[in-house]
Amino acid sequence: MDFNAVLAQLNDLPSTFKRQAAWYLQLIDSIASPLSNYTTGVDGLMMMLTFSQAQYGWLDVWGLLADVRRNPNESDVLYSTRIQETLLAWVATVPAIQTWLNLFAAGGTVTENLPAVGYALSFPPTMTLAQIAAWLLTFNRIRPAGVPFGIAQTGIGLYLGTVNFLGEGNMPGSYLGGGTTGLPLGISATTNNSQPLLPGLYFTDPLLNP
Repeated sequence: MDFNAVLAQLNDLPSTFKRQAAWYLQLIDSIASPLSNYTTGVDGLMMMLTFSQAQYGWLDVWGLLADVRRNPNESDVLYSTRIQETLLAWVATVPAIQTWLNLFAAGGTVTENLPAVGYALSFPPTMTLAQIAAWLLTFNRIRPAGVPFGIAQTGIGLYLGTVNFLGEGNMPGSYLGGGTTGLPLGISATTNNSQPLLPGLYFTDPLLNP
């Protein structure tokens, strides 16, 4: 409720209970002003209690309730998607792994290491090492427990549109790429279930608990 809505509630009285003098209008305004500050805050609080409308620290509270922590510099949109998808995701199978790659590492692929045991994860060249490491932290909810994984990143591919092919002379460096490069990143051997937690933000964040 904003100021005008609160004022309308206070003025919803029979005329015998109201006065037309300026002092009466000022008194009602002085009562409506702090009440509107309170009701606006409550409206905002009620919005944050709905997952689809939660933002900033309140979205972290929703995530921490399911032990899904925000990654460094992760936006609200991506974090909200990851919370929801973590709780609803398929797990353990190749389609489940590929779906998780499609969501948070677009262009990545998973293949079985036949005839050996395990799977190979291949990440696109556009992802940094830090982004791949963050993806692997979220992967412990999806991966099959105890199955070995190889981790690699694909090369950027063929530069068939460079000056070498336009008659403009040589360009320094190699113009042919592709292939994959193994990454020195470890991966957890376990698949962890969601653990409901009481977020510490309830007690420490001044915006959530003033």
